[in-house]
Formats: sequence, C-alpha cells, structure tokens
Amino acid sequence: MGLLKDIKSDGYKKKALRIMVLFLISFFILDFFVGIVLKNGLEAYYGLNENVKIALVGHSHLMLGIDKVQMEQDLGYKVAKYTSEGVNVANRKLMIEHLLSKNNKIETIIYGVDAWMFSGEGLSENSHALFYPFLSDASINRFVKKAGSESEYWTRKLIKSTRYSEGLISSSLRGYFKKWDNLKFGTVDIERLKKSIALGEYREINNNKENIDTLIESIELLKKKGINIILLYVPTIDIVNQVESEKCEETLQIFRNLENEYTNVEFVNFLEPFSHQHDLFFDPIHLNPKGQNKVTEKLISHLKNTGNE
Repeated sequence: MGLLKDIKSDGYKKKALRIMVLFLISFFILDFFVGIVLKNGLEAYYGLNENVKIALVGHSHLMLGIDKVQMEQDLGYKVAKYTSEGVNVANRKLMIEHLLSKNNKIETIIYGVDAWMFSGEGLSENSHALFYPFLSDASINRFVKKAGSESEYWTRKLIKSTRYSEGLISSSLRGYFKKWDNLKFGTVDIERLKKSIALGEYREINNNKENIDTLIESIELLKKKGINIILLYVPTIDIVNQVESEKCEETLQIFRNLENEYTNVEFVNFLEPFSHQHDLFFDPIHLNPKGQNKVTEKLISHLKNTGNE
C-alpha cells in the first residue's frame, strides 16, 4: 500500500509540474503577443514607425499645444509627435535619440520649451517608466536600468505586459485609432489661480546648468546629423509668467543665445499675443482645444513662411 501510495503521489507531482510548465509557457507566449500589440500601437501614436520630415518632442505642454493632425493636413506630409507627460530634459534627449534610430529622414525637430524646463522639479520622478515599452532599444535599456531598481528593471524586462501603465495603454489604443485630440476642455479659473499664487503656490523657475547642458548636447547631436531644431515656446498664461518675470526673461534669453550660437537652432516664441488670451487656456500652462487650434495655425504659418512645407 505504501509503495502504491508513493507511486500515485509521484504521479500527481509530475502532473502538477506539467500543468505548471504548460501554464508558464502559455503565459509567456500570451505576454509576448500582448507586448507586441501594445508596442505597435504606441509606436504609431508617437510616430516611431514611419519616416517623417518633422517631429515634435516634449511633454504635455507641447502635447496639448500643437495639433499633429491639423499640421499634417495643412502641410501635406506626416508629422511625428513624440510627447509624453512629465518628461524632463534628459528624457527628451533620449526621445530624440530614439526617434533618430527609427526615422532616417527627419529634417526638423520641434522641441517644446518653457520657462520651467531647466528647473527639473515639478516633473515626474518616475519618468523613466515611460520608456519601459522600448527596452529592446539599447540606449533606452541602459537608461532605464540605471534609473530604476534592479527588481523593477528585471520584472519589466522579462514580463512585457508589465511595461505598460494605464496611460501607456491608452496611448497605444489611440495610436491604433489615430486619435491625437486635445481633451482638456474648459478654461482656467483665473481668480482661483491668483489666490494660489498669493499663497505662494506656484512652481519656481530655476535654470539648472546641468539641464541647460543636456539641451545643448541634444542640439549638438542634431547639428552633427544636419538636423534643425526649433525651440518652440507654446504659450503659458501671463499671470504665471509674471510671478518671476526676471527669471522668466532669463530663460528666454538662454533660448535666444542658443539661436545666436547654433546655426541649426531657431527660437520661436508664441507667448505674444496668446499668453494674454485667457480663454485659450485649460490651466496655467496647458491650452484647451481652442488654444491648440490657434497656436497650431500660427506654427503652420511660420513653417510655410520659412520654407518648411
């Protein structure tokens, strides 16, 4: 009886082991295909899967400020829009490198700038997570491995579906459905904004040299490849611009100096006249659809007047 019991026990263990192995194989196969589907959609959303003449690079300020579809319709060619919430200057350098590895016909990068871009604070501390879907890219893999914890890195490396947050899944789906709409409807509450500023609740401007140098590295990389860069200031509302007006002007001067120093740099400043038109803003730094439409029209007109058509 004891021997029979042991044989049955061994049989159950082998069966359980086979089931577990089959489950793991099925899991990783499914995970592999889910990863491919989500990545393809995200690449379509960012414009990484097609060669383009012009690419937009920045965070939500530029994302909500410029209408990619409107640009394509009026200019007559495809535009990549590699924008994501919370990305800092170092992230944007990586985004440019990623774009160039995917697109070999880029002539111009439109790079979103603002008075706070060198401050660092106020952006996502976990912005490296936005690059999880692209761990197959060597430069991104190195960046993510250095930025996150060892366990975090290996989990994302081995299980592809864990690379996608709710926001990235949403962007992937928008890529499949070709949706780049600005959904920030409504207008900024001016009185509430003024009260917040009076209480000291505003983001300070701090022109960190390391961040300035990182932007310069991106400019020099593009110069070597013969690619122009437009430093585009999508308007931020005048009320916040005036809180630290001297520091704001100091940042603007940095952009002007870069334009004067580098032949491939152009600084395009749309603060005037739009920063005073409060009905164009969803919040102090983001435009609503009406504002996006007006600023996009202004950008298209500028590109046509300067031969980028």
